[in-house]
Amino acid sequence: MAAPPTTPQKLGAEFLGTAFLVYIGAGSAAATHFFMDGSALTKTPNPFSGAQLAAISFAFMFAVVGAVYAIGHISGGHINPAVTLALAVRGHFPWREVPGYMAAQVAGAVAGAAAIYLTIGKAATVAAGGGVTSYGGTTNFGQGLAIEAIGTFILVFVVFGVIDHRAVPGWAPMAIGGIVFAIIMIVGAGTGAAINQARYLGAVFMFKAFGG
Repeated sequence: MAAPPTTPQKLGAEFLGTAFLVYIGAGSAAATHFFMDGSALTKTPNPFSGAQLAAISFAFMFAVVGAVYAIGHISGGHINPAVTLALAVRGHFPWREVPGYMAAQVAGAVAGAAAIYLTIGKAATVAAGGGVTSYGGTTNFGQGLAIEAIGTFILVFVVFGVIDHRAVPGWAPMAIGGIVFAIIMIVGAGTGAAINQARYLGAVFMFKAFGG
């Protein structure tokens, strides 16, 4: 019988899983913005089309599915501080491990964002926003807060559903990835759909570090 994962293995898994999520998900947003009609270079307004938003949503979906399948058996595949906190509040995760998980997630997000800059290039990535989420033109702070709360609640609700012992086994990564896709399709227009504090902070840290 295999030994249970050690704490360093769990933290390393959360680091890598969150890094993959940010690199692929946020990176797809930055790359899409950069390549659409040269708007990232000219800085002319050019909002995402529905097809482009769907492509970015799919990138996030498959990043989540891949990450959860890859590390779920090691760390649980949280890759989101909101999920870690919610599991702890409900007694499904030990509070003593929460700080370490959150630190690993934020560090992974920063690493993933740094990899976006390495892939696309500093000037191009800053021009494209670095995958940072932002309010839509008609969204104010209060609306943004409510929108992110709704999206995050739906995500966490689904996570709790799939970890229930009565849930259909083996479908958790697809269910979580699928709901992330669906949330981004509706929330993306209002806030850019962070629904993950590490994903947001990692992109912001790198964006500011490079003068964005």
